[in-house]
Amino acid sequence: MAFARFRPTSHFIAPHSWMNDPCGAIYVPETQEYIVCYQWNPGTPNGGNSAWGMAKSRDLVTWEDCSPALRKEESYDHLGVFSGSIISRIVDGRRVLFLFYTSISALPLHWSVPYIKGCESQSVAFSIDFGTSWHRFQHNPLLTITPKREATTGWRDPFVSKWEALSTLLGVDLSTDYMMIASGERGRGPQLHIYQSDNLLDWKMVSTILDVPAGSSLSKTSKLKFGMNFECASFLSFGERQYIIVGIEEDHNSRHHCSRYLLWMSGSLVLEDGKPRFKIQSHGLLDHGILYAAHIFRDSEGRTTQLGWADEDAKQNVISEQGWAGCLALPRELYEISKPLTKGVENRDVWNAHQGSGTMTTLGIRPASQVYALQEHITPSSTLSSINDLRSTNFTIKATFKHLSGNEKFTFNVRECPNFSEVTTIIFDIATGLITVNRSRSSLESLGAISPESGPFHLLPNEDLQIQIFVDNSIIEIYANDRFAITSRVYPTLETSTRASFDFGGFDEVNVDFRCWEGLKDAWLRRSLEESGSIPINSPLETINEKLVVTAEQAVQTLKYPDIAA
Repeated sequence: MAFARFRPTSHFIAPHSWMNDPCGAIYVPETQEYIVCYQWNPGTPNGGNSAWGMAKSRDLVTWEDCSPALRKEESYDHLGVFSGSIISRIVDGRRVLFLFYTSISALPLHWSVPYIKGCESQSVAFSIDFGTSWHRFQHNPLLTITPKREATTGWRDPFVSKWEALSTLLGVDLSTDYMMIASGERGRGPQLHIYQSDNLLDWKMVSTILDVPAGSSLSKTSKLKFGMNFECASFLSFGERQYIIVGIEEDHNSRHHCSRYLLWMSGSLVLEDGKPRFKIQSHGLLDHGILYAAHIFRDSEGRTTQLGWADEDAKQNVISEQGWAGCLALPRELYEISKPLTKGVENRDVWNAHQGSGTMTTLGIRPASQVYALQEHITPSSTLSSINDLRSTNFTIKATFKHLSGNEKFTFNVRECPNFSEVTTIIFDIATGLITVNRSRSSLESLGAISPESGPFHLLPNEDLQIQIFVDNSIIEIYANDRFAITSRVYPTLETSTRASFDFGGFDEVNVDFRCWEGLKDAWLRRSLEESGSIPINSPLETINEKLVVTAEQAVQTLKYPDIAA
């Protein structure tokens, strides 16, 4: 069946049709559930946006479908309800969820075409029943005028949160909320605008916190460039250091998937002419593959959790036949890594040196702790030879390589057929400092991209190599030493491409700790492939809702301006 052929089973994925950005994730303590929303275009596997699809979970890895939180329907958003964020506050003793989004009233919308006045505005919807129903603010839109007017290249994806470091810098109450909007100015370059509010409804411009020339390099030593426009930006703090995560839209000469990539930046907030600005001190890729549109939120334990959209990398006829496109990568935890300051460390851009303390820091990226619930029912194989018995499209490999000389190359082959005519090769090259997914033989029929996915990764002196590989049908995720991630897609032709193998170039296997879990848990306990596939691809949104969910009685029609209690 084409619908199931390349479909992941252990990942967050829409019931059918096109999906892209995660755009509203939150933990609700009263229900002890997570809500995650996503851009959804039901009725077609092609790109577009008709709704914020929504699902809920108690553990962040197994999910139930909910009624869409938003659909495009008002005059100010009749062409799209674009990405944003959800936050919660206690108002008069009751939990209120605020859903901020970009409302679209005119298209096309892209940095490469003239900007249509009024095409983007920022709006909000509310829920007082823990996300069961949502109701637009009667005075939407909240913001309608772009800072750069007709010179705008984009103005969207509101991320709303407190930012104590910025409040301290500005000398305002620490409970002040900030909205970061990704943007750009034609003839200048990408920009990030910051707004502030003390009631979540009245917003005023604070500053353009980051303003960079189009196509400029991030630093004198960096190979990364800022591109033409920013999207899906967010901010967070670890101690005294500030971080910004942003999607970069590049020109068409980019080497990245669909001319875009995910960037993280570490730095500090400073005042220039009385206005706050972000000063970059280190930077890196949040993912070295296809992942995009990062969205961050706090889990039930307060850990910074990141979701991202894993686009397809298949040919259009494959996507059309299967009737769906896109999923989310596994949840990841972001945190800060601190190490003793080491002279001569390769790839300095990802490390922020602190001479006074003798330490250096970087952004840590690893699978969220909840992810391991997907394999908790499985007894792992613990010998390297057991990998030769693997017959699966859904498994996890975890390995640690010790006592390294620095010249090793470790290779894992996955989605491999018996005669090796189809195979995807994952290479950890310590000598060159590169991790690569070789897709040149991933599909006999060349159903998807064959270009390699790769990224630089350098071990510190005397550091072991610690790797994790998640394979879930067409999606592959790779992690190294809790500070490197790469997401890739492959589309094998043969049903026998279920094997795995390895080649460590003579490295003594006694120095390898190995585990493999085969057959991860289904992420959608109440949704079978047959049920999802039985919904006609051209079903209207209302029919889809009736088939997948039961909606609760609406509690209110609108909310007036509330007094917000933090």
